[in-house]
Amino acid sequence: MTKRVISAAAAPLMLMASPAFAAITIDPSAPSGTFENATVTCTSGTTDCSFSDTTTFVTPAGYNLVGGTLTSGPAQTPGQDIFFGPLGMLTGVTLNGQMFNLLATGLTEFATLSPISLTPGATNTLIVSGMVGQSGAGSYAGTLTFGQAPAVPEPATWATMLLGLGATGWLLRRKRSQLHGLTPRFA
Repeated sequence: MTKRVISAAAAPLMLMASPAFAAITIDPSAPSGTFENATVTCTSGTTDCSFSDTTTFVTPAGYNLVGGTLTSGPAQTPGQDIFFGPLGMLTGVTLNGQMFNLLATGLTEFATLSPISLTPGATNTLIVSGMVGQSGAGSYAGTLTFGQAPAVPEPATWATMLLGLGATGWLLRRKRSQLHGLTPRFA
């Protein structure tokens, strides 16, 4: 009886499973990391099928920017290509919700990500979704290039700097007035 209940509960989950097998690997080593899936395959054999790979990584120490590239293929035949084109939310490559810009499509596709800010030590999410051709396997690989953006001063730092400049100006004016024998206005 228990086996029937477990089987009945698992059946809907099996129907929702993606028909493509995908195993993404990532190496977020700075300053240039990599990610890839060399074995995106379609199990249906009759129609194109979708896949979605998700992985996470921690921002490398000392870095707060990342840019990226992605290349699919090269496919030897049209049935072995991966399609990342604009099919709504089903396809595309995102890092922390920022979409890669698809530059070339066809048997080999190419996409880039302009540098975006990362929080040092934070967990980041890379999602690669697409369609793989019916006749077998496709592949993709990409790079993540990490960098450092100069720190932007906080408002309190700006206020302290302006206060210091004002105080310096006041002291210089007072010193000039004393040298010329004038009584400063603000004594």
